[in-house]
Amino acid sequence: MNTIQELEAWLVKNCYSFQELTIGHHFAPEGIVIEEDGNRFNWCYSERGNKRILKSFDSEKELVDYAMDQLTADKWYKAHIIAFTFDEEKIKELEAYLSERKIGYERNDIPNYTKGRPAYRIFVFGCDIKKTEHLKARYMYA
Repeated sequence: MNTIQELEAWLVKNCYSFQELTIGHHFAPEGIVIEEDGNRFNWCYSERGNKRILKSFDSEKELVDYAMDQLTADKWYKAHIIAFTFDEEKIKELEAYLSERKIGYERNDIPNYTKGRPAYRIFVFGCDIKKTEHLKARYMYA
């Protein structure tokens, strides 16, 4: 893989999340930015409208290689949230559903989210989102 465009296509094919990743035609309000800027190729972080270059490369291939190493090393770049609720019973129901179907997931609760109430979240990874996208209607903000 040599170009940012090829990297973007590979990320799409492998069901990476673009929730916090800006590359090519994908724009995230905050997170990692992979870009060409003049004759430099940059790995950046953007937060609240402020972009910071973390690493800069002479060639597109160097940036793509670095990005692949970073993105494949961290499962959270492939994470897709399918549940966010205050109802623990709903989360247990969803966990049973996913386990029954042998779909990998990670439960990631937020204690004391609001007024001492925990929020319950479930993420699936990679292309498992294709099997679970429909579950968002029942479990997101339920």
